[in-house]
Amino acid sequence: MSYVQNYPLLPPLPKIERHDQLPDDAVVIGQLREGYKQDDPLYMFIKRGNYLSIVLTYDDHWGGQDHYTCDQYDFPLKVLSWFPKALADFQRPPAAGGLHAGAMISKDEDVDGEMLTVGSTTRGYALKNRSRDSKGVDADPDYYEPTSLSLDYELLNDFGLLRFWKDLGDKYEKGLL
Repeated sequence: MSYVQNYPLLPPLPKIERHDQLPDDAVVIGQLREGYKQDDPLYMFIKRGNYLSIVLTYDDHWGGQDHYTCDQYDFPLKVLSWFPKALADFQRPPAAGGLHAGAMISKDEDVDGEMLTVGSTTRGYALKNRSRDSKGVDADPDYYEPTSLSLDYELLNDFGLLRFWKDLGDKYEKGLL
């Protein structure tokens, strides 16, 4: 099943195949591990001009074999300052001006020409980019699925991703990135 494509798709950014072999234009502006062990998932925030690639990478062992994963989620660089504010707005109770009770997703917002939204998941939140296909350069022209980065409560709060993201957003706003 394909999702309904409401907005024009932007051309995909070049694919990052490995987190340790970045393209020349890529600058790591921060990284955070979801856990305390070296093999826990690593979130890398990579600046690529006016864009941000969030790379989630980890090694896994199943079926008697090692498996390397390197997933890429692309957004405008401004997502660094936009997401923490959008998440706070999404979490605000209806009586305090938030979304209606039971809302599962915010309205789409134009963030530097890309349509972004925040929604609920069973274990946290999702940051969606409806202007980019989730498969990037490997996208099937007959199938569309928006980019969606799932962020669970533990990652955001216990492991400090939200604080980390806010700090990067502050640096972005001050022109330090």
